[in-house]
Amino acid sequence: MILVTGAGGKTGTVVVEALSKVESVCAFVYRDEQVAIAKSLGAEKVIVGDMRDETEVRTAMDTVRSVYHICPNMSPDEITIGKLVIGEARNARVEHFVYHSVLHPQTEKMNHHWGKLRVEEVIFESGVPFTILQPAPYMQNLLAGLKNFIEESVLRVPYSVQSKISFIDLEDLAEAVKIVLTEPNHKNAIYELAGTSPISHVEVAKILSGVLDRDVRAEEEKISDWKLHVKGLSEYALENLIKMFEYYDQWGLVGNPNVLKWLLKKEPTSLESFIERTLNERNVIH
Repeated sequence: MILVTGAGGKTGTVVVEALSKVESVCAFVYRDEQVAIAKSLGAEKVIVGDMRDETEVRTAMDTVRSVYHICPNMSPDEITIGKLVIGEARNARVEHFVYHSVLHPQTEKMNHHWGKLRVEEVIFESGVPFTILQPAPYMQNLLAGLKNFIEESVLRVPYSVQSKISFIDLEDLAEAVKIVLTEPNHKNAIYELAGTSPISHVEVAKILSGVLDRDVRAEEEKISDWKLHVKGLSEYALENLIKMFEYYDQWGLVGNPNVLKWLLKKEPTSLESFIERTLNERNVIH
């Protein structure tokens, strides 16, 4: 059995669905209402708990062979949770611990990246056989602006539209997770996972224009304006998102798709294919 922590989130749900097709999955979720969703995606067992609770994490480790650890996004407790989950995995003699990190965790200017690097260090010192996956930003994140580029033909981002970013389709990531956890020879490795070569949002807008058959322009939004329509975020998350945007504005976040191509044994999903698939699913194009 494979334990997936953070199984109720955007990443976790897709990973649970992919893994459950090939092996039994225990989904560790935070809220009761996430139980039915996890079961519908194929989870054999669902545990409701808090990753900061040692007893609940220990219970979740019972009878599992491997772990895919996803910490809640932008959590100020990333390192504390990481130490606890890794420690309980070691105590349970887990055979394979796979950590959901981030592309370029070495960037100290982004706290949530730097925190993941510290967790990677704990993994190295734990003695537990590991794989660390470092995914690029999701293509799915572009959907936050779906209404704008459908209704207004504008793709807005709170950093320079010329900054280069590499993206990955979340479904490709889930497939890579499945491969790493169920096929041999992936232990004690770190994989940077990007699905595209670096691309600016000006270029993304051109792709959108082609798919939608209308002109879509990329437009930089002031962070002060971006904050006006953001709701439900903690101060910590808000502060760190702003630091991330400031980083992207200066340096972007670039990766190379070759590792993902090697893992998948095929070309990763292109941004154009992702946009066409998503807009078709939402009946935006026909």
